[in-house]
Amino acid sequence: MKPIRRYVKLLKRVRKEVYIGLLIFLLLIIALLTVFSGPKVKLSDYRHYVKKLSYEEVTLCGTSSGKTYEDYRMITDETSDQYKLIREKLKVDRKTGFLYDRDGFLAAALGYQFGPIGTRYYFTLDTGIVLPLVKADEKAPKDASDGCQVDINGTVIEFIVDADAALKYFGTITNGLVMDGNLNNSEYLQGEIVKIEKIKE
Repeated sequence: MKPIRRYVKLLKRVRKEVYIGLLIFLLLIIALLTVFSGPKVKLSDYRHYVKKLSYEEVTLCGTSSGKTYEDYRMITDETSDQYKLIREKLKVDRKTGFLYDRDGFLAAALGYQFGPIGTRYYFTLDTGIVLPLVKADEKAPKDASDGCQVDINGTVIEFIVDADAALKYFGTITNGLVMDGNLNNSEYLQGEIVKIEKIKE
């Protein structure tokens, strides 16, 4: 009888350890899913956006309401800071097509006045919308000679997106481009720039 009792006790102990191991494994899976899923882009939130990081106001170099876009897959130089930031630190929101970082800052191409790749900003619009942006590409000086606004149309913000997903989400109006090539046509992104604040990293 003693060997049987010993066997039963051992079985109970092993069963308990297996349960604990499975529980720890399950918790690790949940934690990983939480980390890698990250924040999703919910455009309606920008009307009531709460700034969580410290910042300092910078000179307002342009006020254009225009908001163009480029497809992130057009950035192909694997040695560039742009490519590395996009591939290593940004995620694509499959619903809207926007790229975003760990804090939900949306990827955008900005002029050289906005510093190096990876610099982040809060752009406040006259509609009350606040856009958290991370500089993930730089506009060529030949296109934005003052390092801020594109010479041909005065735009400051050029979102970086998955154009296929963005087209499905936003649609087009007449010319086949997402929101006719100007995301200011979306009610969630409308407005002229009235303030720019740089995040203190």
